Amino acid sequence: MIPTTELLRFALPHAHAQGVPGDVLHRVAHRLAADTKDEAAWTHEWSSLAVAAEARGRDLDAVRCYTMARFPYVDGPARQAAQDASVAAFDRWRTRVRGITRLDLPYGERGFACWAAGLSQRDRLPLVIVVGGIAGTKEQWAPVLAGADRLGAAVVVTELPGVGENSLTYGAESTGMLTYLLDLLGRAADASRTCVVGLSFGGHLALRHALADERVRGLVTVGAPVRDFFVRAVRGAPLPRLVRLTLSHVMRTPVDRLPGALADWPLTDDELSRLRAPVAHVASRGDEVAPYADTEVLRRSVPRLRLVENDVLGAAPERAAETRLWLLAEALRAAGTASAVRRSASTRARALRVRRRLSGTSAGAPA
Repeated sequence: MIPTTELLRFALPHAHAQGVPGDVLHRVAHRLAADTKDEAAWTHEWSSLAVAAEARGRDLDAVRCYTMARFPYVDGPARQAAQDASVAAFDRWRTRVRGITRLDLPYGERGFACWAAGLSQRDRLPLVIVVGGIAGTKEQWAPVLAGADRLGAAVVVTELPGVGENSLTYGAESTGMLTYLLDLLGRAADASRTCVVGLSFGGHLALRHALADERVRGLVTVGAPVRDFFVRAVRGAPLPRLVRLTLSHVMRTPVDRLPGALADWPLTDDELSRLRAPVAHVASRGDEVAPYADTEVLRRSVPRLRLVENDVLGAAPERAAETRLWLLAEALRAAGTASAVRRSASTRARALRVRRRLSGTSAGAPA
């Protein structure tokens, strides 16, 4: 059983990133605080909110709540029902938004799914691929997909192997999924100008993939574990229970065998120094998954690094908004678009950062 306090701590960034209102988070936290021993309470509370949202015809709000209900991974019928309901609610919502298509791709064991916007064989745009972490689903990226027609880029969002509708097993060979995806999408987008946005372990996957694929012209990562996390895991250092259990689930590896399974995952200085693509990275000194030592590794080894320090884990809503805007601007910059959206996102992110500095709550500065 994962303690409710730990669930809340790690789920906060997912809630803020999706725009779940603060009063909703407060109410759920208050209810769960009174019932910390009921393992099913987390999924029940969030699923109840999702059902209520559906009854009001608010499918995107339902997606957000169902996404929280299945967090951190599907471990039984209740979370599976929340996962399925989240996808169904997203599917209903997208019918009212032009240009979002579903891709069911037969790769590996049973394949994986993507949501896509902006793909066209006649007008092939630069490509932005978004890959979540070990607990993030593709449905969380609805707002980006909805605005894709103004980005000057095709956008495809998918999940890390083992997460959501991705039936693959997360492992050292998972970079093959991204190679396959770029090969396939090259028919309907300019894959030679690709930016990969990777969250947490999705960022680690993107870094490893970019080492062997020159089509990747840029990487944008948030809290990506690079080396120290894996070194500590191999040495048997204690990791948060939620992280250990979720990694065990997506890797289909018993918890006690994780140290051996992760032994070859640390990225070396030599590998990182060979990255041709520029890397834009959001780091946090308080991140429990990607230790700040990994940020120092990137700073020392990556030839072209744009770094911003921000609160990622447990971020306040305004910090999440600032991070989203910066990620969008950097992804479009890397893909080579000159859209007004990129300029606007960059300007708004700077404005939020300046406001934060003036308020005296800055967690750091871009480098």
